[in-house]
Amino acid sequence: MKKSKWKKGSSSILAVLLLVWAAVPALAAEVQDTLTLEQVLQAAVASNPQVVESQKRLEEKQARIGLATALPNPEFGVMKDDIPRLNPFDAMMTEYSLTQEIMNPAKLKAMGRMADSDARMAAADYRDKQMAVYTAAKEAYYDLLYADKALEIEKENQRLMGQLVQIAQVNYSTGMTPLQDALRAQNEFSKMTADLLSMAAMGAVAKAKVNYVIGRPADTPLAVKEEFTAPPPDFDLAKLQTQAQAAKPAVVSMERQVDMAQNGVELARKQQLPDYQLTLSYKDKKQTAMSMESDTWAVEVMVMLPLWHSKNKAEIKAASANLAASQAALTDMRNMTGLDLQMALTEAQSAWRRIDLFKTTVIPQAEQTYQAGVVGYTNGKVDFMAVLDSLVALRNAKLDYYKARVDYEKAAANLEKAVGKPLFAAGVRL
Repeated sequence: MKKSKWKKGSSSILAVLLLVWAAVPALAAEVQDTLTLEQVLQAAVASNPQVVESQKRLEEKQARIGLATALPNPEFGVMKDDIPRLNPFDAMMTEYSLTQEIMNPAKLKAMGRMADSDARMAAADYRDKQMAVYTAAKEAYYDLLYADKALEIEKENQRLMGQLVQIAQVNYSTGMTPLQDALRAQNEFSKMTADLLSMAAMGAVAKAKVNYVIGRPADTPLAVKEEFTAPPPDFDLAKLQTQAQAAKPAVVSMERQVDMAQNGVELARKQQLPDYQLTLSYKDKKQTAMSMESDTWAVEVMVMLPLWHSKNKAEIKAASANLAASQAALTDMRNMTGLDLQMALTEAQSAWRRIDLFKTTVIPQAEQTYQAGVVGYTNGKVDFMAVLDSLVALRNAKLDYYKARVDYEKAAANLEKAVGKPLFAAGVRL
């Protein structure tokens, strides 16, 4: 009687848990966009707010090139002279003047080159931001794939656990196994339900990250199509190094910074040259019986002499130190690029070996062990813990295999970032 009551109660619990398990996909059962990898990447490099900000910074720097070489606005003045009784309309003379400050042309030329280098640096920074967002989009995409696959594997694992629950109930009812096995099986099934809910939440967070990187609200429903695009890791490291040193946006940006610093040194040296001020004036003189002076024109040229040499020496010293710092930063960036390439390639090769190991060895062995354990437990020759351990090992092997595939794609994305351009995503151009 006790066995039948327990069996009836456990069956009810199992039915409820199965309903909960079946409801997990409903957490994502909204109307969703199904995006390909290329669509995710295109949206990221075009619509991500950080990319848009960087693009506008570039437009700002480009607009400032003309400002750097433009002359200051001229000044127009009116002067009343010899005013009786403070009445300006009775002034004996009215002088009109137009003044233009003229910076030394050599200084203007150097300032123009500095502004141009600054704009070129902003252009490289824009491409570098696009590449950073491209890599982040790939990582978010594969994190979402892994979250979805983990949920799928865990659901399959719970389905197998449900079969073990039924076997444990049968074995207990026939006296082959103790009640403890049936209770343990039921408990493990319940724990897997909680794991499913956690994995569904993990998937929701992964979707939010994809939405964020493509510039959409985090709660926008979406789904992604599974794609693995990276080829086997037989890359030519020397060729990749050459490409990265020549065209990686971060390296190019530092090169433009060095150019800007060199122009800064040149500008500091040219501060020793004089600037000018030109004034053209017209004097309108009032005709009276006492005075018949005619109107006159005047031209005035002023030269601003840079006599304070200590100030100029300080400017040259500061500019030279800035140039040396920029050159050191460029060297560091080139060295870091080589390190990033080596690390990404090593990580990719390691993940590729793990993929092969899990696919050809670990998963087949785990499946055989689990199947043998189920047969043995059904016949009363293997204890329940051995079967449970083999089921957990099979679940972990499948998860680790898929994780290795995702890790390989992420490593390939980091390899692209280190080179500075997409290598494995057809249709995506920066």
